[in-house]
Amino acid sequence: MKSRLLLRINEIDGRFRNMVLLVKEWAKAHGINDSKSGTLNSYCLRLLIIFHFQTCVLALLPPLKEIYPGNMVDDLTGVRAVAERHNEEVCAENVMKFKSDKSRNRNQSSLSELTVSFLAKFSDISLRAVEERICLYTGQWEPIDSNMRWLPKTYALFVEDPFEKPANCARTVSSQQLVRISEVFQATHHMLISGHQNQHSLIAMLVRPQLSQFFARTPGNPSSYHGGYSVTPRPQMQRVTTLPDAHFVINDLRLEYVIVVEGVVWSRPSESVNKKRKTGMIEVAAEHVQVLNAVRSKLLFLVTISDMELMKNKFVMLPREDALLDGSVVA
Repeated sequence: MKSRLLLRINEIDGRFRNMVLLVKEWAKAHGINDSKSGTLNSYCLRLLIIFHFQTCVLALLPPLKEIYPGNMVDDLTGVRAVAERHNEEVCAENVMKFKSDKSRNRNQSSLSELTVSFLAKFSDISLRAVEERICLYTGQWEPIDSNMRWLPKTYALFVEDPFEKPANCARTVSSQQLVRISEVFQATHHMLISGHQNQHSLIAMLVRPQLSQFFARTPGNPSSYHGGYSVTPRPQMQRVTTLPDAHFVINDLRLEYVIVVEGVVWSRPSESVNKKRKTGMIEVAAEHVQVLNAVRSKLLFLVTISDMELMKNKFVMLPREDALLDGSVVA
């Protein structure tokens, strides 16, 4: 249910998905995306991004009470499937209402600018978390003492789950690790706004070593946030795996469909490495799949994998603006 609601939020502003890809990779690169070690889990990172989008000078997202005015878990009564369908219909209606509001001013910030302001916003998170908690339902920091449900103050960081209030999705974050998380935010922000960074150090700051090799240098302003990097545009076949949010699309695909896949490039498990391919060491973990052309009529011939091999020079990794900060690949 939460995954479907996050997809609804992405319908409001597509920069949310791109920001999630970037922030998750950055957090993994710095070892702060692991709840078992007392740092942030992936769901909590998503909520921090939503909160950032809510609290920009020109908000990209509304307080989530405008998307769903109640407590979703409490409303899952009776037949669960019926209740979930009702909840989703309420969210869909309110998302459409927010999107169609022509009176609100649109935030035109680039992904680069949103990333820098995201890092700045949470650079002092270890200090603010002492007295305040992050509330996406109202879209603002709230004093912990203002609500008895958030007491006693037993957590280092309180990020309320907007779909399961008053659960704390940051409950595994330790006090020691919260200080380190804050330091990582500060260090990355300082480097991005510094005029002295070089392209190599910028890449190393944002992605893990096993991914940095897949970014190639292109002409650009070395002092800009994206550092003049993009994914190397060369023809290649690439294996794609799917994450849960993309399963429902992948399952219905046919070989003759034309699709766009967005996701994170990572190393294949050792048992899955294909040494016969130049790209056999990596795969794309698809977080979003879009069908550009679905063949509806019956073809006069059967499309096979061997036909796809013959067309491998037609399968191109396309560069795009903010390719680095997007953290994704478009095939």
